[in-house]
Amino acid sequence: MKENEDYSIFVNELTKAQPKMRGYVAKLLANSPSTDDVLQECNKLLWIKRTDWDTNTIFLKWAYRVCYFQAMAYCRDKSRERLLFNPELIEMMGQENPDEHTHSEREVAMEQCLSKLKEPNREILLERYRNNLSVEQMAEKEGVTANALSQKLLRLRYKLQHCIQENLKSNPA
Repeated sequence: MKENEDYSIFVNELTKAQPKMRGYVAKLLANSPSTDDVLQECNKLLWIKRTDWDTNTIFLKWAYRVCYFQAMAYCRDKSRERLLFNPELIEMMGQENPDEHTHSEREVAMEQCLSKLKEPNREILLERYRNNLSVEQMAEKEGVTANALSQKLLRLRYKLQHCIQENLKSNPA
């Protein structure tokens, strides 16, 4: 493959990976205000090492490893100022593999799973999150206690989450 094609593929992959990389670094650094600085360092290092990336491998896995080591370096450098995380915790959190499903795939799965719910249950979920009503407001409207409605919402969210995960498993990226 020509160098220009490699360059174009690398830039496309790096650009596409930015939101997930930022989320991963934010998780490793507990949403530290330095997340963007560390991400910038990751991007610089990825650019420097771009010729090391094998285009037959998943870019995001490679990028996550670079982000992991940059986060460790940041924590090491900042450890003199105050404790952020111990290295064992960062190691444990760094084991996450990138999620291969896109936002739109998740939305499709959620819509399919919402349509499987009984109408009253679907309406309760949609009313809660589309209209941004509090549980107390909804409970008063439904004529139930806030605790009862909260428990019902919790069960419905678990059911929806399970359905979405099963849907994504059966339709891998």
